[in-house]
Amino acid sequence: MNLLARILLGLLALVALLAAYVFFSVRSIDVEQLSEDLYVLRGFGGNTAVLRTGAGSVIVDTMTFGIQGERIKSLAAELTGEPPGLIINTHYHLDHTHGNPAFDAGTRVFSTERTLGYLNALDAEFWQGEAASLLPNETFSDTQTLSIGSKTIELVHPGPGHTNGDLVVIFTDEATIHMGDLMFHRHYPNIDLEAGGTIQGWPASLDRVLRLSFETVIPGHGLTTDRDGLAAFKAFIEQLGGIARQAAEEGWTLETMVATDQLKADAGYEPIRFIISLGLDRTFVLTRAWEEVTGNFSREQIIHE
Repeated sequence: MNLLARILLGLLALVALLAAYVFFSVRSIDVEQLSEDLYVLRGFGGNTAVLRTGAGSVIVDTMTFGIQGERIKSLAAELTGEPPGLIINTHYHLDHTHGNPAFDAGTRVFSTERTLGYLNALDAEFWQGEAASLLPNETFSDTQTLSIGSKTIELVHPGPGHTNGDLVVIFTDEATIHMGDLMFHRHYPNIDLEAGGTIQGWPASLDRVLRLSFETVIPGHGLTTDRDGLAAFKAFIEQLGGIARQAAEEGWTLETMVATDQLKADAGYEPIRFIISLGLDRTFVLTRAWEEVTGNFSREQIIHE
């Protein structure tokens, strides 16, 4: 075998190993039990919550890929002893919704009206064919109360922040809330200005959440935390917004904004990575904050402003 053939075989073997690593990494899901009936699943994508109700399990967010959706479906049945009865999507991003099509057509899927609008307008290519049957089929605008089996679940759209369509899930009996991406715990957040997200308006939305009754917080990304953890995230968003307002008042360039040393509330924050960095880091949040206050981003895709 000549040298070129050996090199090609080595490259093929490397690609195969990398593909296998990615496949098993994507399919790997960790389970945390928060109460007798409530679980958190963590994998590549947003955190998933699974609740036993006695009348079918409730699943909040379904991660990024079909194989994850299948795994969530089987884990939910294993953990609760119940078939899936309801999916709740906290917002439209693919790392919280693209596992939906792994579930049976006709499954109840809840979201805000805005989230359904964003799915149809900004992610329409994915939701074709059979996938369309797992789009949200029940929506609300501000608040909604669900009684399922022995459980009561409150859904609240507290206002804009990450996008302008996010909801918060309140597991009343467990004194626990699922924040979706309205909270990233110890990670830099995504700020989707193009879908109505806003750093400037985010603190008021978090204030509304902090007035709710809960003890435990499931963030969209990161480890489970509590009321103090949520308050600390709000302090980070407030500081980021304050720096952006100063930048606008003083006419900072983007380069000046990114180089500032005033952002200190992110001590201990880490970028989100999956094999490689996904770009959600300190530079990203400072850039988005500057873009919002200066208007230097595309508004073409914004709906439901």
